[in-house]
Amino acid sequence: MSRTEFTRKTKQEALARSGHRCEASGPRYGFEEGQRCNCSLSVGVIFDHDVPDQLGGDNSLENCRAICVTCNKFKTRGDIQQIRKSDRQRDKASGVIRPAGKIKSPGFQKSQKASRRQSKQPLPSKPLFKPAEETR
Repeated sequence: MSRTEFTRKTKQEALARSGHRCEASGPRYGFEEGQRCNCSLSVGVIFDHDVPDQLGGDNSLENCRAICVTCNKFKTRGDIQQIRKSDRQRDKASGVIRPAGKIKSPGFQKSQKASRRQSKQPLPSKPLFKPAEETR
């Protein structure tokens, strides 16, 4: 699925709506509920989908946010995780990937070597050092 972009008119309207201030707010952007970034967009602006288009978001003005680069990076990390999880769930439901589970086979036979190792006698222990009297 390819990413769709906002029209020039939608971007202009979103920038005017924001008052040239970052519209990022709330926990999705790393802020407290109701708190807004509000930094100046003169350094750079990114027009971001509030609901990513890969998760069903559209290109309307209501889904467009004029945000700063820092807030975009924070939100994108969470979006990518959410999109990948959605992709995995879709693939699993459609049968593209097999659900993980135990292998339903009888397994391998025990080798003869393992039983021989157990029957061997241990070697006698050797002293780690010589007593001090013998070293003279």
